[in-house]
Amino acid sequence: MGKFCVFLRKGIFFFSIFFITTSSYGQFYHGIELGSGITNADFMLDTSREPSSAFGFSLGYAAERDLSESVYMKVAVLVTKRSFNANNIRGINTTQEKWGVNVIEIPLNLGYYLNFNNRNFQFFVEGGLNIDYNMRAFVKNDNETITLDIGGEGSVNRISTGVNVGAGLLFSKRIKVRLQYYNGLTNILNTDDDQWKNKAFGISLNYFLKKREPY
Repeated sequence: MGKFCVFLRKGIFFFSIFFITTSSYGQFYHGIELGSGITNADFMLDTSREPSSAFGFSLGYAAERDLSESVYMKVAVLVTKRSFNANNIRGINTTQEKWGVNVIEIPLNLGYYLNFNNRNFQFFVEGGLNIDYNMRAFVKNDNETITLDIGGEGSVNRISTGVNVGAGLLFSKRIKVRLQYYNGLTNILNTDDDQWKNKAFGISLNYFLKKREPY
């Protein structure tokens, strides 16, 4: 819990600096974000291998600050569940497992509106870096659910990173629908010989508390 509080304080500090340094533009929008998608992974651990996709979700808060008429910066804090299936192969016996991690995800994105004006439909593209705070990691089979140790000497790293790209539409200057792809950069596992890097493709929705108005 102590490490989480330190991480949260650093996040609040970043938000404060972000808003102060861009306050001269006066265009700030925020609201809720929710999403769902499928996760797979570059994964190899002992006898567990052959990953396949499973569904996940995310929910949280997102904020955007305009940097110019068409360019904006987005920061979000999302609670995200990423999970996938894998086969545990022991000789001639194969059983199915589900691996997953629950994270506090902070995407830091730059975005661009392709045709920002008074129309109700605006195309946009965006991308950037993800910082993930891994809260819980688990593996589940037919008999039990095993919670993995995180941080310190645990089998799972507390912090991991990734990149994301997305594109979509802004509707009625308030609702954004985005198709997005996430690719993990760092190994979630705390061992050199094993690998766990999530890959996720999904859809998300933002609802802003006020309309996005053109300059």
